[in-house]
Amino acid sequence: MEGKSITFGSTGLDLLAFALGATGQPQDLAWLTERYLEILRELVQAEEPTP
Repeated sequence: MEGKSITFGSTGLDLLAFALGATGQPQDLAWLTERYLEILRELVQAEEPTP
């Protein structure tokens, strides 16, 4: 049996695309990278169980 990744909700790239569209302007690579890292950090923190 082969395991497959299952994604519930939005992925980091989905959220980055939404953030980029919300700005209404082109952004530089540094902005995209920083925003993507922020999004990933938020997603990881949301999935971590709290003690």
